[in-house]
Amino acid sequence: MMVPWFGGYTWLLRFSWALLALGTGILALFNLSSPSPMLFGLPVIWGTGVALLRLNLLPMQASVKNVDDTGVAIGQFLTIRMFGGLIGLTIASAIFNTVFAKTIASSSLQLTGPLAPLDDASKAVAFIKELGSLSISRGTLNEVLRVYLECFRTIFYTMAGLGALGLLTSMFLEEIDLKNQGRGNQRFED
Repeated sequence: MMVPWFGGYTWLLRFSWALLALGTGILALFNLSSPSPMLFGLPVIWGTGVALLRLNLLPMQASVKNVDDTGVAIGQFLTIRMFGGLIGLTIASAIFNTVFAKTIASSSLQLTGPLAPLDDASKAVAFIKELGSLSISRGTLNEVLRVYLECFRTIFYTMAGLGALGLLTSMFLEEIDLKNQGRGNQRFED
């Protein structure tokens, strides 16, 4: 449906990468005092970029030169997608642990009592669910949240850079015409 508006799928792909990079970078604007419209509105830009990237699946599958290669195209896409998820998780995990350890060490927080698990950066993600039930002062909780926010901000900046890299690589794509009449090996005789 959107392919005719853009004159093909490569411009839609480029637009998707641009929205994804912009939306991910904008997520770094969050802070502890962000109003609700900002908290609910800004992720829409990021989500639109992600959704538009998924929208391109059908035209990409339809653009194979030989109809019999559709299965190969889908398999390659899924392999690359899973590998990309693994790489993204690895990058985000390394960034989170490194930034969390440095930020928590440089903060004035006393990591004793209910905050003792935060002394180990590898336990920080699992500790997020405990934050709401901690019996600590609001000021201490805000300082802990600032540490987490700094970690996520660094991840958002990195992922925005990777989104920009995706946009750059999409500039080198060559569009394949979608108006061919290939029928594959299982067609009936005319």
